[in-house]
Amino acid sequence: MSGIIRNFVSLFLRMKDLKLLVGLVLCLPFASFAQSASPIQIGPKKISAESFLQVYKPLVESDSITKDNQAAFLSDYIDYQLKIVAAEQEKLADQPDFKEEYASFRKELATPYLVDMPTLDMLVKQAYQRMKEEKKVSQILVKLGENASPADTLVAFQKIEHIYQKLKAGEDFATLATRFSEDEMSAVKGGVLGYITSLQTAYDFENAIYSIGIGEYSKPFRTASGYHIVKILNQRPNSGKIRLAHIIVSAAVDAPTALQVEAKKKIEQVEAYLKAGESFELVCKNYSEDPYSRGRGGEIRRWYFSSDLSEELQDALFGLERLGDLSKPIRTNLGWQLFKLLDKKPLLTFEDMSEFIKQKVLTDADRQSLIKQAFMKRVRVENKVIVQEATKKAAFERMNVERTGSEPFLQEPIFSVLDKTYTVGDFYTHVQSQQKRRIKSLGYLPVVSEQSYLDELIEKETLNAEEANLESKYPAFKEQMADFLEGSLFSKMTDQEIFEKSLDSLTQSKFYLANKSAFVMPARVEAKLVVADSQKTLKEALDLLKKSPYPMNKKLADLSFGLKESKLEEPSNKLLAELFVTMAKNVDYVVEISGHRDASEADSLSEARINKVVSYLNAKGISSQRIIQKDEANLKAASKTVKAKNARVSFRFFSASMDDVVKRFNALKPGSLEAKEGYFKKGLSPVIDAVEWTVGAKNYEAAGKFAFVEIKKVESERSRSFEEARGLVIRALQERLEKEWVAKLKQQYPVVINQVELEKLLKL
Repeated sequence: MSGIIRNFVSLFLRMKDLKLLVGLVLCLPFASFAQSASPIQIGPKKISAESFLQVYKPLVESDSITKDNQAAFLSDYIDYQLKIVAAEQEKLADQPDFKEEYASFRKELATPYLVDMPTLDMLVKQAYQRMKEEKKVSQILVKLGENASPADTLVAFQKIEHIYQKLKAGEDFATLATRFSEDEMSAVKGGVLGYITSLQTAYDFENAIYSIGIGEYSKPFRTASGYHIVKILNQRPNSGKIRLAHIIVSAAVDAPTALQVEAKKKIEQVEAYLKAGESFELVCKNYSEDPYSRGRGGEIRRWYFSSDLSEELQDALFGLERLGDLSKPIRTNLGWQLFKLLDKKPLLTFEDMSEFIKQKVLTDADRQSLIKQAFMKRVRVENKVIVQEATKKAAFERMNVERTGSEPFLQEPIFSVLDKTYTVGDFYTHVQSQQKRRIKSLGYLPVVSEQSYLDELIEKETLNAEEANLESKYPAFKEQMADFLEGSLFSKMTDQEIFEKSLDSLTQSKFYLANKSAFVMPARVEAKLVVADSQKTLKEALDLLKKSPYPMNKKLADLSFGLKESKLEEPSNKLLAELFVTMAKNVDYVVEISGHRDASEADSLSEARINKVVSYLNAKGISSQRIIQKDEANLKAASKTVKAKNARVSFRFFSASMDDVVKRFNALKPGSLEAKEGYFKKGLSPVIDAVEWTVGAKNYEAAGKFAFVEIKKVESERSRSFEEARGLVIRALQERLEKEWVAKLKQQYPVVINQVELEKLLKL
């Protein structure tokens, strides 16, 4: 509720005097009741002091409400609550579509509360630690479907075990991979997969490669793909990521020999031109056969990690060291390619990557399972899950015995969650349902233990109990759901009573015809107006206004970092606060954040420093659309002798508003500049009124002022057509409907103010 009211407060700063408002309220045939402790009653609904303060107090503390706008807030609050009461009395919350929307939102909101955070944090940290190293991996694979039959599973296991024994006997891994591996792509290369790091393979596969050292091979293990044996051929620090441009000469692998030879000669010619100093962009434009990248100098608009590339490309491209370095021509499935290194970044810090890794972990099925297991272990205790072991044993023994469905044994409790008991019959019903589902999905019934079926049911009901009790366990969740309920009721009532009615074409047309005189288009010009106190100021302003966004003269000190650090230190808080205040106060401002580093620092530091500032602004509610990121690296050093001075972020401000340009000039000399753009009617500007209303640019000088007027269009006074006035009609109609609706609600649900109690609360 508080969030919704906060949004409305700014719209209703109408009444300045609280006593006036209370007087108006009491004039409405409302009653006053000094004996009640509730400060406000609306129809049957009493609003407690606690409920009122829950909304009012945070707004006062944030300076959103002052003595000047208390009355406006109260008026807005009463109107809002009137609509909530109306929705409650109409039982909107009981409507099927509302229930569905409410349940959907609740399920979405519940998701973060149904996660074991310690396990999630452990997996995120583990993934990052592993990402610091890349493992060059070779594998032997015996394929097996995830839901394979026991017979097929045994055959696959015996095969991988036979290979494993050969390895233990000293046979060569690569030779065995070529002979036996069922991964066709890697088998021809002796099982080599290339370099791999965390979050790029199945979790069990990843665990295997990070549990052994160089030259070692694993025991057989199973994933969703089948049985594996892996060997570590080499390892290296994480290569980071690279961005490339390329020139490609197409030649399919199965193309005729003549075409293959022609393509090779062409790429060699390309290489010769580049070695002779020709521009990569120009050669690309003339020779590359990639229509998507040719027009932008061959630039490939994505970052590559080593695992994104074949082994051959990994070595060739990640071996490029300096920006602008060229590769040798490389034969790929696409033809012949030659690459240019555009950018290269090392692995970012944990702080910079943690959110990205968290999302990857949460979408990984194997890691999800671990998080779920830990969560279920905890909530089984919290929800007091008790299993009747004797009944469980008997139920397992009798599960496949013919049953009538009515014998007393089916009514015996097998487990309980909180105060709810589940019977043997509930368990058997679950088993039957799951068996039918598996047969329908797989075409056969896999072997599933009785314990697994019981664990499924316990897990399901425990999760249901946990989710059902989130409001009682987590006050924040309860408050969010209450906010959503009231907000949705308010929205639906507003849609029903105002917006839906105002969007009816017939209603709009009738309102337009009845109020046609209110929708006249006056004589006007579309123009740009710049007025200055001197010819010099006028010229400077016109030069500045040529291109938006306009540069501002707002200055902000550089934000310094420790050498080889991207961490925000304590002294930076004041500077960042100043940055935020500047952006919050100037809503049309755009800030350019330039990251810098010393030549001795890692390439990634300038970008990491930018990201820290961007994250701070985003967290404060400043949109990324108002931020320009510029990685200067070490191109603009602050000092050639003091390295620490180069570890910084610098700022420049721009604005999309002409008003800010005006402020820039008037800050130096008040009243020196006026600038406006848009439609002008008579009486809005003496300068516009003084010039002849004809299309074209005009210079005007009078009374010591110098003006530039550019008239783009001249329109005579006329009546707006219904189509032209539709927006104004809808707005006016909505205002009318709103006023009439609120008046009706106040008659239907009388507002009673306990003036004494209310004034006590308003004094806070």
